[in-house]
Amino acid sequence: MGKVWVSVFVLFVFIACTSKKEKVLIKRWRVADVTFVDAEKATLQSDTMQGNLMLRQQAVLRDVLLKNLYEFNEDGTYITGNAAGSATGKWKLSGDAIIFISDVEKDGVASTKKVPFQHLSDDSLVLLLNNDQTSIKLKLVLLPVE
Repeated sequence: MGKVWVSVFVLFVFIACTSKKEKVLIKRWRVADVTFVDAEKATLQSDTMQGNLMLRQQAVLRDVLLKNLYEFNEDGTYITGNAAGSATGKWKLSGDAIIFISDVEKDGVASTKKVPFQHLSDDSLVLLLNNDQTSIKLKLVLLPVE
């Protein structure tokens, strides 16, 4: 009987923590900073010409990402993008990651992306975009839109 109560307690704590994280996430966020992870290593391994090209591409990508907004709604929907375009769908939390389920279907299947976050609080969100989401690893620091 004691094991049942412990299991129920652990489940309750898990649900309460998830609920709290969801409440913190539900708002509009803007990208405030972009950090390229291990970019120096990639540049050093390239020849000079490719290294300069990579730095220019990073500058363009950084500029585009700094214009992005992420809005997480209480009904489980999201919208992300900038003046050039946007994406919509459903979101849910899974541990320390946000699962984005796109409204756009390809061959009858919605695209799903799991984006880990390093930090989530009322005043900041740090997303970790890996090679499966972009061609390079990056860290996005988001702040609430006021």
